[in-house]
Amino acid sequence: MSDVKTFLKVLSKVGYPNPDIRSIAKMIDYNLEDFLPDLVAEVGQEKAEEFTFNALSKLSTNKGIKVTNLDDDPKQYAYIEVYNPRLDLENDETTVLCDWSWGHTSLYSQDDDVGGTYKTIEDIGEDVGMGDWADFDEMVDGIREECNQLVFNNCGFGIWWDDQHGDLKK
Repeated sequence: MSDVKTFLKVLSKVGYPNPDIRSIAKMIDYNLEDFLPDLVAEVGQEKAEEFTFNALSKLSTNKGIKVTNLDDDPKQYAYIEVYNPRLDLENDETTVLCDWSWGHTSLYSQDDDVGGTYKTIEDIGEDVGMGDWADFDEMVDGIREECNQLVFNNCGFGIWWDDQHGDLKK
């Protein structure tokens, strides 16, 4: 039995996605970096893509994947909807290529005139001045990185952010 078979067998018993996936892999001496290539070798590209689609679906609500832990503020959150997950092992062996869009967001924004308020990513994007795009892009990258870590910590693979669907929304 290959290492990935043992790993999958354990995951089927403890539940998957699982927030303890790193511990589970370590317990059976399985290298998570090999998970996607091993999965493709074991079940083929199509079944591996179905597996990753199902894992992402289980992490998602009807609003998308909820990202919290933003600046340690429990009132801040962002939903990210992922679409069309697919494997491209030549690009990266540890991530799933996904199209994406924003779901509902509530992010703290500091306004010089009014003080701080919670806004959607769309509202923040509309307020961004010419000199503030770098800060805005950094915020977006930080939210996507939090989402990526959430997925990796539960699924054993990350997200490679491909095409963004739609404008900033919701």
